Amino acid sequence: MNLNILTAKEFERHIIDIMNDKRSISMIDAIVMYCEEKNIEVETAAALVSPRMKSRIENEAMDLNLMAKKARLPIDEDGSY
Repeated sequence: MNLNILTAKEFERHIIDIMNDKRSISMIDAIVMYCEEKNIEVETAAALVSPRMKSRIENEAMDLNLMAKKARLPIDEDGSY
């Protein structure tokens, strides 16, 4: 199995291209679509997901109620309210 991708940056570029071509597609769906087109496992592609992509996927998942939103306490770093 040859991914023909050298870096996470190139992988991200391919995913963004899919998102731009398909317009209202999420990053999650674009990654799955890419994996299906290239006949690779999603788990294999997961190693190429950059921290920036992970953050975006996490936000999409929270917006779609696929994962709980992170609650933040109204406390400053110094412990004051």
